[in-house]
Amino acid sequence: MLVDYFEDLKKIIAGLYSVDEETIEEESLLDADLNISELDLEDLIAVLEEKYAIAIPQSVYSKFIKVGDIASFLYENADAA
Repeated sequence: MLVDYFEDLKKIIAGLYSVDEETIEEESLLDADLNISELDLEDLIAVLEEKYAIAIPQSVYSKFIKVGDIASFLYENADAA
């Protein structure tokens, strides 16, 4: 379920970037709201690839604008781990 990926993502982002989990929403912008740079995003993607045993092509990184974008990608591309 999409909600499950979003909840996982909130926990991971909160842990990696010291962001209060309660402030993370699907519409939260990675850069403006959460201060996640492109380099930080690569670290986040590496964690997600390992957790869900998937490869996330670099060509889709630019589509990850909001937290919900990543959750949707995981929902569509990752089998339940």
